[in-house]
Amino acid sequence: MKISKMLTFVLATSILLAGCSTKNNPDTTKPEEQQISDNTPVDPFRLPEPVEVKVIKSVLPDLNMAAGETIEDNAYTKYVFERTNIKTKVMWYASATDYDQKMQLAIASNDIPDMMVVNENTFRAMAASNQLEDLTEVYNKYVTPEIKKFYEATNNKVIESATYGGKLLALPSVGIQADAPSMLWVRQDWLDKLSLQPPKNIEELKSMLKAFVEQDPDDNGKADTIGLTGNNVNLAAQGGGLHDFKAIFNAFKSYPLTWVKDEAGNTVYGSTMPGAKKALGVIRDMYKEGLIDKEFALRKSPDELVASGKAGAFFGPWWTPWALTGSVKNDPKADWRAYMIGDEQGEYNIASLPAAQSYLVVKKGFKHPEAAVVYANMYDQVSHTPSEKEKELINGHSLWPLTMITDYPNAATIKHELLVDALAGKVDPTTLDGEMQLVYKQALKDKENPRANADEWAAPHAYLEGAGVLKLKMNAIDPVFNTSTKTMERRWANLQKMENETFFKIVLGGLELDAFDQFVEKWKAEGGTTIIKEIDEEILK
Repeated sequence: MKISKMLTFVLATSILLAGCSTKNNPDTTKPEEQQISDNTPVDPFRLPEPVEVKVIKSVLPDLNMAAGETIEDNAYTKYVFERTNIKTKVMWYASATDYDQKMQLAIASNDIPDMMVVNENTFRAMAASNQLEDLTEVYNKYVTPEIKKFYEATNNKVIESATYGGKLLALPSVGIQADAPSMLWVRQDWLDKLSLQPPKNIEELKSMLKAFVEQDPDDNGKADTIGLTGNNVNLAAQGGGLHDFKAIFNAFKSYPLTWVKDEAGNTVYGSTMPGAKKALGVIRDMYKEGLIDKEFALRKSPDELVASGKAGAFFGPWWTPWALTGSVKNDPKADWRAYMIGDEQGEYNIASLPAAQSYLVVKKGFKHPEAAVVYANMYDQVSHTPSEKEKELINGHSLWPLTMITDYPNAATIKHELLVDALAGKVDPTTLDGEMQLVYKQALKDKENPRANADEWAAPHAYLEGAGVLKLKMNAIDPVFNTSTKTMERRWANLQKMENETFFKIVLGGLELDAFDQFVEKWKAEGGTTIIKEIDEEILK
């Protein structure tokens, strides 16, 4: 799946994840005014005077806008101004890779917007270059108890990650740990037709895929179904990716793209672990045996295989149902269920995600840094306790000037349990906040007529099915490093290119499996060993 499409689903899910604060967690009421230390009342949701804020935007190529609307002037930017007195001015916008390249050039020339959302590497680089405004005072002055509560749920690790040189230089988004596990999404109706049980490990996965390829699960009399899909971007994503093979790597206790400690306590790069070679060997064999889409490395959109009913299994995160609406619309019998693939001991291995997902930063010298906190307060409130009008805005998330996530790290599991209890009559649905009331109503409709409305099916199925899997006991290994080093800044792009090309060639048969060993040695020689040394030095600071 293309990166732009992935981001569509990730952002949609992130906003829905922030769609309610639970009754089980107190202090969710946000004051319209709060007192500060000098006894001067401030409104945490609105600036006293209009303030223009320059921003930049990453947009999807197929972004839909109403007639007469623009990226800069639309229902969302108008709402932000009406609500907060913040008038956003778009300096420029671009899509996917073009946006990242243009943003890095802008940062290098110090031609940056007043406010922007960046990843941790970019945040650290900008902080080191003294490009960011200190938000310590305005944070303490304006931030709502609600956002503080979410930050505290991470043991304030997100605040620590956003602090540089003793100053708070960003408002961090909370990393939703539900995105860490990669689940196998399978058409249960295909399993039922072929009298198969869901797979628990790699060998059972192979058997199921072989049946999907050879036994006509769609019952059309043609040999036109495939086993497992893949994507042409990467074999394993760090966070929640669609159509990759991260779960297979995890089943061999390897964690691609992640810095972890091995059993001896040494810092290692997950893509170079011995288990990664075993996983590549399995994926290679599966591809050779025809159990993986033969065209996956060239196919632009694997989700089309799923939507058209040609594929009945692929890996994805808990929120995958939002990516399955096309399948359900085309075939309401498509009954997708989620499972985890265990290792040889039947255990589930995952790599946790960083505590902070992204960072809202303010340009050094901007006269109104409090605008960032007021915007964050408003966005958080709309995400968690939206009015009927605001629910419409949530559904059209792509046009928000800036996007950030504030919620509990285990938000998906909390909301799964609330939804289950509400449907069982154990929780009064009217006590559910914000978006979860809508999800509850959708779940009732879907229960009456399963998959009749794919758009209303997606959210409750994600929370009931996908988030339900999160309750399984998992061995979570914590990453030890999430940013960049001096050598990484110079060498990482080449090392990543070498890794991606080597892994794809091994799987596709262009290189022997032992090429992995040569890759590891070359990776170490061309910067990997130095990078590990630098990481260890950073950890000890």
